Amino acid sequence: MLFTFESINMFYLKEIDSWNYEGYIEEVSMTAYFDSFNKTGRLIGPGGCEGFAAILDNDTAGLFEFNSDGSTLEIGLALKPSFIGKGLGATFVRDGIEFGVQYYHCKHDVVKLVVNAQNKAAIHVYEKVGFTKIEQTENDIEMRLVLKER
Repeated sequence: MLFTFESINMFYLKEIDSWNYEGYIEEVSMTAYFDSFNKTGRLIGPGGCEGFAAILDNDTAGLFEFNSDGSTLEIGLALKPSFIGKGLGATFVRDGIEFGVQYYHCKHDVVKLVVNAQNKAAIHVYEKVGFTKIEQTENDIEMRLVLKER
């Protein structure tokens, strides 16, 4: 794997929270982590997910979030703005999925994610990795990747 992954901590949380994106994506919302920390002392992401910082060449390069539910691994992800457009997207997605499958020691058949319908670049990367669209609303597209037998 090109990227390595480390459990989210306050250092990574504050850094990721400071990222600024141009266009329709204003920010990666880290509010759930801050709220859970203030209430419980633990860093828990949206919907109870676990967050991991993606590291590339000793730099925080992205965020990967996981919810493991039986045969489905739900993911949320964000690549650091300065890494966007550098040809790293597909590798980032593949490495994050590989990490999640190994980390949860489960046999997942499907990986699911939701992406903003306007985020054409991300949709292209997900399709390149093998995701297919399964449902679309006005604002969001749900996509899934069927994992090959391991």
